[in-house]
Amino acid sequence: MKSGKQRRAEIMEKRRARIPVKESFDVYAMPAPVGAVMANCEALSHNKNAIFLPLFYVDYAFNCRDCVCAQIWTGKQQKWWYEIMQGNINSVAIRCRPCRKKERQRNKLVRDSHLSGLAAKHKH
Repeated sequence: MKSGKQRRAEIMEKRRARIPVKESFDVYAMPAPVGAVMANCEALSHNKNAIFLPLFYVDYAFNCRDCVCAQIWTGKQQKWWYEIMQGNINSVAIRCRPCRKKERQRNKLVRDSHLSGLAAKHKH
């Protein structure tokens, strides 16, 4: 007589034998779409928590968060952001160039006014 553990092992073995063996799906064998910019996975090594790294970058269409105009974040711009500037691989563009400049200027004004307020506070 067999133990329950041995019987379960036999049942699992029979199930595995019944399941057809599927051909493995190789992601790296897929061709890149036309116009895609190839990614350098070594340059993306700063993304330690990323599960998947892109093999290529394709143009990404989005609407600006501030002015709601249609924009395209090109594959070349993505490559620069992710690989050269070492941006987070999960980040995407949300503002057009003019709105990014306005937002940077607004943040600079807020930071400067805050720092000047702190400086005045410490003089007293």
